[in-house]
Amino acid sequence: MMDGAATTTIPPDDVTGAAARHGFGALSDVRREVTATTAIAGGAATAVVCVLLMWLLSLIPGSMDAFSWVHSLAYPIHFVLLMGFIWGIVYAIRGLTVGSRATYLFDGGLVARRRGGPLVIAWQDLTAVKAVYKRRQGDEGKVAGYKVEGRDGTTIPVPLLLTAGRDAFIDRIIAEAGSHGRPVT
Repeated sequence: MMDGAATTTIPPDDVTGAAARHGFGALSDVRREVTATTAIAGGAATAVVCVLLMWLLSLIPGSMDAFSWVHSLAYPIHFVLLMGFIWGIVYAIRGLTVGSRATYLFDGGLVARRRGGPLVIAWQDLTAVKAVYKRRQGDEGKVAGYKVEGRDGTTIPVPLLLTAGRDAFIDRIIAEAGSHGRPVT
């Protein structure tokens, strides 16, 4: 079973070419991350909305006194909107620099599509699957995803997406690691 709309998506030529060169066989599943278009559009929209709200907030009539109750409420709201604006710009820039990411699960291994080209790890070249933990306060120790490491030093990060408490994509990778006697930590 594939993630969402991926069931009808044909992998890009560089991914199918890499899979064919390594003899990976049929495509089993696809794990997509945020696309560049989504990141750019979402970040730009957030930045524009925050600027418009800051501008509208500045139009609220009130006392010119810096200690009035209107200004007491407006300053923290402006600060939050400014942080939202900065977040939107950073998110859009990240979308431009990182690009779209996807990891394709084939019968014979993984192919990750990155801006620099495809990353390939065959099941027999897999050396380890390592958990990546969240570091945000309150979420410490919770698994955010996994790093799949290959013999040649290639590392493919795969985010964890739980559905009914399981992630079939990650389960398949862990099963392949186990069947090849590779550690899962």
